[in-house]
Amino acid sequence: MSINDTGLNIVENNKNNLSIYVHIPFCNSKCAYCSFVSVVGSDEEKKRYFDNLVTEIKLQSKNYRQFYSVGSIYIGGGTPSCLDYYFIRDLLSSIYKNFSVKNTAEITIELNPGTIDKNKVREYILSGVNRFSVGLQSINPKILRAMGRTHTPEDFDKAISTIREFGIKNISSDMIIGYPKQTLTDVKETLMYLIEKDVPHISIYMLQVEEGTALKKMVDNNSVALPEEDLVIKMYNYVSEVLAEKGYARYELSNFAKFGYESYHNKVYWNRKDYLGLGLAAHSYINGTRFSNTENLAEYTEMLETKETLPTIMSKTLSTEEMKEEAIMLSLRTAEGLNLESYTAEFGENFLAKKKSLIAKLIESGFLKLTNNHLVCTQKGYLVLNQIVLQLCS
Repeated sequence: MSINDTGLNIVENNKNNLSIYVHIPFCNSKCAYCSFVSVVGSDEEKKRYFDNLVTEIKLQSKNYRQFYSVGSIYIGGGTPSCLDYYFIRDLLSSIYKNFSVKNTAEITIELNPGTIDKNKVREYILSGVNRFSVGLQSINPKILRAMGRTHTPEDFDKAISTIREFGIKNISSDMIIGYPKQTLTDVKETLMYLIEKDVPHISIYMLQVEEGTALKKMVDNNSVALPEEDLVIKMYNYVSEVLAEKGYARYELSNFAKFGYESYHNKVYWNRKDYLGLGLAAHSYINGTRFSNTENLAEYTEMLETKETLPTIMSKTLSTEEMKEEAIMLSLRTAEGLNLESYTAEFGENFLAKKKSLIAKLIESGFLKLTNNHLVCTQKGYLVLNQIVLQLCS
């Protein structure tokens, strides 16, 4: 057993798996619903950010390179594709130089359809990217404009075609349901469009109105109205049923994939495996400890550029009770559900026996089911998952 520079216990075995998330906080504009840390940014700010990101990579590699092999890299934001391709090329080059990256690593980049061209896609692939997440959200141009999205459906179509010209099949896209003025017909048309485009991984996000967003202000001052809850439920039930019919398996509450196209990186989060976040506001989870970077760009810059110290501002080692709660919450989001045998092995208690009456009630009400010693959410249960988790963790 060894303790690295962050104070975390790292087991010295034949190299553990580590996933890396890199946050690129730059966008051409801010979407109305977006609560992620992002800025428009000048050319100078972008260059300085990437220089400091390389410094962070070097500092963190000292803590983890010896003990971990990287199984996935996810470049998100923000809009990574709004930058010149060489930023991504140099970023990945720095990770390769400072970490042990597996030849089989899944390497994903998020794209806005209106910000890429053939040259960018080629350079991404040459840099190691083998999975593309292309944001759609809706096929309705009016809703896209209301969201503040800068792309058109035609841009999305062109982006998918460009990626496939290079032989890449591993493509993901996402859509939002429950947006103001969105109808069930809108959802149906967007979903069928993605299916007809044969996008093998589709994420369905129910709108969350977050504090500090333009959308929250509009909702609060009654300039827009959210769809009724019953309509949003109809939307979610519709997409779930149709995707199942079309050969997409739901492997997590919001994620559906054809066979072989589940995201390795996504599953790391839900299965409580180790991941390292790099960049502004990035979060990490290593060996039972959660830690995160500053959300302030000036502070991030100062800590790395002037002090050459990690921009971590929060670190918390989870208690046993907190780890139990996370195990319940995260596993119930997945199709596999909570593995009761694994839970007993990890925490030394029989969860089924401890919560017998409550679990029996939830099963009888159709919210949960017990299959092969796994406690699994039903379609009905997914719609009230937060309430179920609160009950099970109380």
